Amino acid sequence: MRFQLTAVGLACATLLAGCGGGGGGSGDGTKAQSVSFPFPGGQLLAIPPDVATVQLTATASGGGEVTYTSNTPDICTVNGATLSLIKAGECSVSANQAGGSGYAPATANQLFGIPKRPQMVTFRNPGPLPLDSTPFPLVGTSSVAGKTVTFTSSTPTVCTVSGNTMTKVGDGLCSIKAEVIDDIYAPGTITRSIPIGTAQAAALTFLSGYRDTSHTNENGRIDGGAGTNETGWWCEGTDPSGAFGHCTRTVAADGSSFTFNFDATLATAPDGRWIGGGFDMFALAPGVSDLAKGADTWAGLHIDAQSVIKFNFTQDQDWFGSGNNKAYVKLILGHHAMVPDGNDDKGNPKTKDCNVTLQAPFTPASTAPTDYSINLRTFTIGDACGMTGLDLWNELQDYPIVKVDFAADSVNVTKVLSGTTTTLRTRGTLTGPITFQ
Repeated sequence: MRFQLTAVGLACATLLAGCGGGGGGSGDGTKAQSVSFPFPGGQLLAIPPDVATVQLTATASGGGEVTYTSNTPDICTVNGATLSLIKAGECSVSANQAGGSGYAPATANQLFGIPKRPQMVTFRNPGPLPLDSTPFPLVGTSSVAGKTVTFTSSTPTVCTVSGNTMTKVGDGLCSIKAEVIDDIYAPGTITRSIPIGTAQAAALTFLSGYRDTSHTNENGRIDGGAGTNETGWWCEGTDPSGAFGHCTRTVAADGSSFTFNFDATLATAPDGRWIGGGFDMFALAPGVSDLAKGADTWAGLHIDAQSVIKFNFTQDQDWFGSGNNKAYVKLILGHHAMVPDGNDDKGNPKTKDCNVTLQAPFTPASTAPTDYSINLRTFTIGDACGMTGLDLWNELQDYPIVKVDFAADSVNVTKVLSGTTTTLRTRGTLTGPITFQ
């Protein structure tokens, strides 16, 4: 947390008079002096029974002893040069030099905020609930051990709360706030909207369309990747045998669709071997250009009670007609870990970034644009990044969806090289929005 000297404190630290003490000379011939009072703020409250302290280090230009006084003793107290932080609030301290030896008295003040310690409250949405008379238990926890989470309903016509129990009253979205109020820790608050009866969760828009070939309308990055079962056949470049692979991204003139295309061409191959290709295309959350490196990513789309992902996808004829056209939609979350990545050239272990990934299969039903809706609870954890005991719904509640990826299940062996130049096309098109509801 960052602290900044207030305007009052800055003025008092630099001026000689006007902040509770004398500064200039007087008619008796004493000389003016100044008090230099370095900023003492920036420390958090301690956890009781401990008390956080700061050593004050003001000096007077006249060389005399400096004494300290707290102007806010209910917030902070002074004993000698030791400042004790009692509770959160604004602490005001004066550094005083009484004068003497030819110098006039001088004072400097400091005013700064004492913040509470941070905490985080976890309260996961159970998802849609039937409208019945069964009481529903509410469970919330604080990142600070021993703190009690309290619950309140802001929608009493839909649900009411007594202690840790919710009672369903009518159809609608039940809005419940879980919070911890404490003298030492900052308020931890989270609000969940629970669909009751016939109500549906609000739709969340991951993207509404495409601004250009690199960005969604919401300024999330879009891109893709592809390759084949032939060495060197990637998005760009050639290999020694002359194989060439090329990827293109196109967006409809009205921004309604995004197409990722991979054309791979191989010259005459008299051995009659088969070729195939696979690819993935992806979009990142609003305003996100990449996943964070070495840390969790907190920017992204946060799921509340939303239970399905909706999108429109189109597959090209080469891929669709192969009979092996299954694909996956993958949700890359902000939950990060470092995982082993082999050894460097000196034999030392390496690591790489990994983000927890959820995935669900779908098989395109047509080469025409087709709407799909996949229940989020049918997803599985495709990559746990070496972590154990992960719960899919908890992951969706606790971490944002940062990236949505559409990927081929495997390389499709679709065409035989029979002695003439052969081109394999692998193409996917996303049309319209991607939403969660």
